[in-house]
Amino acid sequence: GDGRVESMVLEKNALSGDTPFKQKARGTGETEELPCGIVFASIGYRGIAIPGVPFHQEWGAFPHDKGRIIDDGQVVPGLYAAGWIKRGPSGVIGTNKPDSQETVKMLLEDVPSMAPCPTPDSAPVYELLAGRGVRAVSMADWRKIDEAEIARGEAAGKPRERFTSIPEMLAALGD
Repeated sequence: GDGRVESMVLEKNALSGDTPFKQKARGTGETEELPCGIVFASIGYRGIAIPGVPFHQEWGAFPHDKGRIIDDGQVVPGLYAAGWIKRGPSGVIGTNKPDSQETVKMLLEDVPSMAPCPTPDSAPVYELLAGRGVRAVSMADWRKIDEAEIARGEAAGKPRERFTSIPEMLAALGD
């Protein structure tokens, strides 16, 4: 478009390969242009397994019962999921609110049966992450990212311009 989105060109895909769930989508060259005035980006599509947490490879999500993660039909105490990692890539942003409310309700029901942490301290978590080369994002960092997205949006004449990759977000922190 001329300074804004006016249309989107989409290409039809076809699956190639004979093995189910190992096929690849390939462009066919057949395209269609659709007029539009806005495009929403979503970062990510398929959940990623976490070592030690049950994961349903076919769904790309954690198996669960109302947000409580399950393993062979049994609830795994203290593990919960919400959003796409819970239900797979479905719904819209507004779908996450009732989805997370369901999970939080289960978590709150479980609180009385949970063993308290013997020494509440987040330092060991940060040490573990640092030891694995994982950059933790603090609330102060998140606020900087939020401010940067709002500033980018103002420059483009809109409420916010979201970062679309983790390296881009972390670069905004300037460290």
